[in-house]
Amino acid sequence: MLMGKVASSLIVVTLLFFSCAKENQIQSEKENTIVRINLSSTIFNSSNGNTGRANDSFSREHSQVIGLTEEFNLVATLKPAENQKTPDIALSKKADLKAATPVRTPLPLGTQYIIAVYNTSGDYITHQNYTYAAGQNPEITVQPGTYQFVAVASGNNTLPTINFNQSLANINLEIQDPDIDLMYFSQQLTVLQGQINQLDVVLKHLFTEITVSLNTEAIGEIGAIGQANISPNYSAVNVSLSNGSLSYPSTATSAAKTIVFGATTGEIVISTPIFLFPNNTNSGTISIENLQIGEISKPLTLTNLTIMDGIKYNLEFVLQAAGINIGNEIWSGGNLIYDPADNRYGFTASDNDFGNYWFPGYTLPKLLDGTNQGPDPTINGSAGDPCALVAPAGTWRLPTEAEASQLIDRTGPNGADNPHNMNAYDPARYVDTFDGSGSGTNLGMFFGIQGNPGASRHDYLFCVYAGAYHNENTPGPTIGSEGNYILSGTSGGYRELHLTGNAGDAGYGINIGQADMNTAYQIRCVKQ
Repeated sequence: MLMGKVASSLIVVTLLFFSCAKENQIQSEKENTIVRINLSSTIFNSSNGNTGRANDSFSREHSQVIGLTEEFNLVATLKPAENQKTPDIALSKKADLKAATPVRTPLPLGTQYIIAVYNTSGDYITHQNYTYAAGQNPEITVQPGTYQFVAVASGNNTLPTINFNQSLANINLEIQDPDIDLMYFSQQLTVLQGQINQLDVVLKHLFTEITVSLNTEAIGEIGAIGQANISPNYSAVNVSLSNGSLSYPSTATSAAKTIVFGATTGEIVISTPIFLFPNNTNSGTISIENLQIGEISKPLTLTNLTIMDGIKYNLEFVLQAAGINIGNEIWSGGNLIYDPADNRYGFTASDNDFGNYWFPGYTLPKLLDGTNQGPDPTINGSAGDPCALVAPAGTWRLPTEAEASQLIDRTGPNGADNPHNMNAYDPARYVDTFDGSGSGTNLGMFFGIQGNPGASRHDYLFCVYAGAYHNENTPGPTIGSEGNYILSGTSGGYRELHLTGNAGDAGYGINIGQADMNTAYQIRCVKQ
């Protein structure tokens, strides 16, 4: 009887023990809650976050003109990639030429990253290591409260050893290789009990990235590229884990870093992206020991470049005609074009090529996809002179009616620019195909010569007969048979330079008239 009572008591005690343990476990689980990590993309700075100055000279384009020959220049433009419009944005009729927010790029699969958690005093709570996979949403369990979440990753998966188990304010990393491509994120989050709390992580690249491209389509292929370097590139940088700021130790030294091109021949050559520690310099230098294009061989040097920490740059070298001096003005070596892929204004590689079609007074060209019959500010941009947007900005402009009249007069039968190379009575204007072959190239009008100049045709102003779109979406009858060019606005509105004539004609078919605001024309720019 006694043994039975003892056994019963033991059973009751045991049940009470497990019941209490179960209640404690449930209570402990209620006191903890889940933070789900949503990570998929990365960004670069759109301005310099370390100095607090945004969207000033750090995020603007910087262009320099390098004289290559008497006929051609290389226009070098260093610009933040975040300011460039992608083709799909351009074609979706957005008028704004610059991205409003930094461009997000997918995080490569297999990227290793670490999430560390600190309380509001900066005391260590926990950290976890992860490897990124598609659709991955890891979870961290913490007690309810407010925390600072910090994420770090490396673009080449070579993260330095970090002691997270200390005060967040004390964690400073010395990085000696920019190719680590350190990425960083920090955000305070209040974790609520009884729910899954979402933490959206977008990693920011802390180090500068530069890609160099060479475009020589205007005259031919690059034959060879010599040693290419960029400076400064400092030997070390310190990174504060509390806010991601960079500082340079006094012992850091500066040197040049080699730029490597994937190919060294072709009309368009692009380098492998490189990472730098530039220390927010405004005296950056890029040099190429030798650039060979056909028979041209010349070293290139760019100086006084502004290169800021944490910004992704593209440096573009684009070969352009230096300009053609006739009619007492310097005319561009080709018709005006706009490349929406990189938000670049420039000129056709050859006089023979059609440019874009432009409505008078607008800074973006007509879309030829059937959606842009007449001018529309949401498609064709803000009001202004698109010639002025060719790099370096402000060096070109639309020609005036007076300048077009001067061109006509100076190439007339008694004009100052008439060489009378064939007879004394005709103007120094001639209508023909660009190469004189009859069908191999486009029809247009040469200025400054009587007859087709043959092999020296690149030395003469040639206005191609690209016609115009007269309030229409399909090519009209003037395409290929007439020249229609915008002249700058006057008190009476914009004017048109109109060219006509058949192959073999002396260039008498030239006049100036009123431009129609619903017509999209070609543009030939003049130097400021």
